Amino acid sequence: MSSTKILSKIPQRDATMNLSTIPFTRLLYNADPYQRQATSSVLAIDGDDVVLSATLCYPEGGGQAADKGWLNGHEITALRREHVQFRQTEYDSSVAVSSVVVHTVPGHDFMVGDVVSSTLDWDWRYANMKMHTLAHLLFIATSEFLAGQGLPVATKGCQIEGRSARFDFRADIAAESLPGIQQHVQELVDSGIDAHVTETTDGIRLWQAAGFVIPCGGTHVRSMQEIDGQVTVRRRRKGSGLTRLYVSHEEPQK
Repeated sequence: MSSTKILSKIPQRDATMNLSTIPFTRLLYNADPYQRQATSSVLAIDGDDVVLSATLCYPEGGGQAADKGWLNGHEITALRREHVQFRQTEYDSSVAVSSVVVHTVPGHDFMVGDVVSSTLDWDWRYANMKMHTLAHLLFIATSEFLAGQGLPVATKGCQIEGRSARFDFRADIAAESLPGIQQHVQELVDSGIDAHVTETTDGIRLWQAAGFVIPCGGTHVRSMQEIDGQVTVRRRRKGSGLTRLYVSHEEPQK
């Protein structure tokens, strides 16, 4: 991995607490995305907003929806990144490598220095882990299709939340191409291959599977065996030269 450069440090809200002096939040989901409970210290408070020394919770970013959960039984109603540090990757993209994560917790009674217990809404997190992994598989299958057509691979954005994910590809992808792309995604799921994440010395996290390396700071499952059910890929034209592809999977009845 070639060296990267810091793009910016952005204090995104002028709050009573000085976010630029607060240490970056330790992201527990980077070490173990399956961890459901933890304790951490309260570093700062501004009304309903709480900053912890470490968090289980993924704040919205990179296309993935924010986690849900509780601090000492109080619902976390919002999560956001502040004082974000980005780095440019050699893959022509920028990723957030550090930030202060702010938890909005209405009605809390915390004080700075308190040690609080955090609990994830595990069903929501796990659904997003599966969908984020499926989004990568959709990207792989579509990338290989486009390359086979002699077309460049470029995307405009993505969104991962709950039971579906989507990618916007800067290409005209015809409806008759969908069965082949869907079959490829299903084959990758059925292969049961493992995925793993490594971290560079610059703090960039790289998701790796099926010969692809994708810079990504989100949460994912470790094995495709965890993704159940039949995969479906749908298409929506977003104008000339832009196609939105959706991927979902049918969870088996419990």
